[in-house]
Amino acid sequence: MSYVVLTRDQKKDKPLADRLEQAGVPYLSVPLLKHTPGPDHDKLTRFLGDKWDWILVTSPTAAKFLLKAWKSAGEPSLRVAAIGKGTARVLQTAGLAVSYTAPKAYGTHLAGDLGGSGKVLWPTSALAGEGMERILAGRGFRLFRLNVYLTLPRQLDEGDLKTLSKATTAALASPSAVRAWVDATSARPPVAAIGRVSAQAALDAGFEQVWFPDDPGVEEWAGVIIDVFSRAS
Repeated sequence: MSYVVLTRDQKKDKPLADRLEQAGVPYLSVPLLKHTPGPDHDKLTRFLGDKWDWILVTSPTAAKFLLKAWKSAGEPSLRVAAIGKGTARVLQTAGLAVSYTAPKAYGTHLAGDLGGSGKVLWPTSALAGEGMERILAGRGFRLFRLNVYLTLPRQLDEGDLKTLSKATTAALASPSAVRAWVDATSARPPVAAIGRVSAQAALDAGFEQVWFPDDPGVEEWAGVIIDVFSRAS
């Protein structure tokens, strides 16, 4: 049996799974990662009570942690910038307006194109790199980073491992997911990565066939997955 392995939380991957179903592409789900509160998690609600020129949200997971803190803080008015359409959608669906969405879902685009100046709050993963911080500092912003969540590998059972080992195509959405896959199995199927950063991580990890969309959105990513699967099956 040929199939794509989706590797994010099933709820997060539902829009992607819907598109694969519409295209007749078989898939199985093996979430590789879990997210737990980070060292700065308990600070976020209090920090939202301060005045910020921007709140940066750089993933759907960060959006969920922000939303929980926002509701706990009494839903204060916030000026939010989202890294891409998927992240913006999570926020908007929950009632938090997004003032700016980066034209491409990369941190460098968000940091380089963000308007204005001033004080910026960035609630993020402890694993997030420092590229955005350097760009914003160079543009005169004062960035306050909170590591509000940790990204950890999920414990996989024998069924999960068998599913990974026989995958026709792997859909990978982060360097953390790449590392979790590599640690779990020796299988190196063709990869459809969500974007350039994840694709480079897959190449560095020894995957030989790696593709990714120019714009890391769900629609574009789904198209790449369908194309890679069609070639591999």
